[in-house]
Amino acid sequence: MLKGTQAMSIFKDTRTLAAKVVEMVDAIMNGKKPVVNDTKTYNNGTGIIPSFLCEPVYGSKDNYKELLIDSGYYTEAQLK
Repeated sequence: MLKGTQAMSIFKDTRTLAAKVVEMVDAIMNGKKPVVNDTKTYNNGTGIIPSFLCEPVYGSKDNYKELLIDSGYYTEAQLK
């Protein structure tokens, strides 16, 4: 995107996924049901698996700094 060869991308922040996994494991370890937001989509071949789908974010040259640098995901030097 920064070089102009790609217009956009989808960004899924792995920190968001990790935080959700910790919440789910904590719930299970404390005898509670983990929070899920999808009970219809994910079928692993044995049946529908309740899941938590993290929201993908549209990334472009216009918002990459906010998404990737300001959030601390990458440094500006890492993207050069």
